[in-house]
Amino acid sequence: MYEVLEVEAEKKDVIDDILSDDLISKQNTTVRDGTSLGFKENVSYVMVEGSEEAVEKAVELFKEEGVEPAENREEVREKIKEEGEAAAQGIGTVFG
Repeated sequence: MYEVLEVEAEKKDVIDDILSDDLISKQNTTVRDGTSLGFKENVSYVMVEGSEEAVEKAVELFKEEGVEPAENREEVREKIKEEGEAAAQGIGTVFG
């Protein structure tokens, strides 16, 4: 299970606090700047992948801060995955 949350620049300070939660910190989390992914400026995307309980807790904690899931969550997830695959291929080229 996963969710992608869209965090406006003025709320970026809550990201580290929420991701440091005991349950959430044990999941796969990724934070990327919107412009680096080709999306909105002044936005960070937070992807939380893991157990249903942890993802739901992350969504709940972000909602308490006025942060909602991204409408383009699937597109953002794909861009993050592509970025990770490109990095892995680059490392393989260096050490291959």
